[in-house]
Amino acid sequence: MMATSNNLLHRSILALGMAMLCLSLQPSLGQASNPTRFLSTTEWGYQEVEDPAGAGQREKVQRFEVRPGDCAIERISNDCKRELERSEIVAGPVPERALAQEQWYLWQVFFPEDYTNVYPARSIHGQFLNHRAEPVWTFEVGSTGVLWLGNRVEQEPNYISLIDEDLLLGRWHEISVNVEWSQDEGFFRVWVNGQQRVDHRGPTCSNCKVFFSYGIMRSELSRFRSQLKTEKLPVQVVYFTPAVKSASGIGFPGYVPPAPKEQPADTASDNETIKPTVTVETNVLPATDPLAVEKDRGEGDDERL
Repeated sequence: MMATSNNLLHRSILALGMAMLCLSLQPSLGQASNPTRFLSTTEWGYQEVEDPAGAGQREKVQRFEVRPGDCAIERISNDCKRELERSEIVAGPVPERALAQEQWYLWQVFFPEDYTNVYPARSIHGQFLNHRAEPVWTFEVGSTGVLWLGNRVEQEPNYISLIDEDLLLGRWHEISVNVEWSQDEGFFRVWVNGQQRVDHRGPTCSNCKVFFSYGIMRSELSRFRSQLKTEKLPVQVVYFTPAVKSASGIGFPGYVPPAPKEQPADTASDNETIKPTVTVETNVLPATDPLAVEKDRGEGDDERL
């Protein structure tokens, strides 16, 4: 009887330990305690609401809405003069010094079925900016409804397709970014729904005082007004889970645990240690500018995943 009780206790402790380990490897997706709104103060611009997908997997999500005329005049940016309308929040504080270490970012985004594309104006739904609020990397919807990653570090911006227009609306998408901020030799990697889409190597920032903002930011509004002969852009609504930032990336898509340290020869056991092997498939599409041209539906699938 005593042996049986000890076995049960041992199993219970082991199960509890495994559960705690699994939890420790999961990135926290809890609500941000005090979201910091960025150049936006409208009452409707930001709300915490129920999951629009209705699956019950997320208790509360962040709802962003931009209406015509939602621009702010602040010291850091006169959005009204610059033809910008936005509702964004900042994920974490704006750094006072250049970031010099590896960083991980994780969030989920939901574009509703009635999401309206405002091309030829630009629709940006996540961006890494330097301390002057100038974008270096952007996540934006292009002319045909594809979600693109824009590399603005290079002299000539280039774009990489992330999510095809046929898959963008009406479902949640998870985006994970692993970046080493550097003016020379860094990297910028992106996973979408667990699949690696980007593996950029080279400069990743200019002054590297980089921070992340997300929500809705649309620019170059006069292009929309001129082409569609109207003064007002349509209302846009997008949903997010709170963005998470991590220095370790443990539990994030794309995270590869370090190889175990080898034991000294005099203390090594006879047991063979099998090192885990992780294979990541990459599929980075050629850099193009989807925002400069309209897609010809009769031509190949250059913009499709």
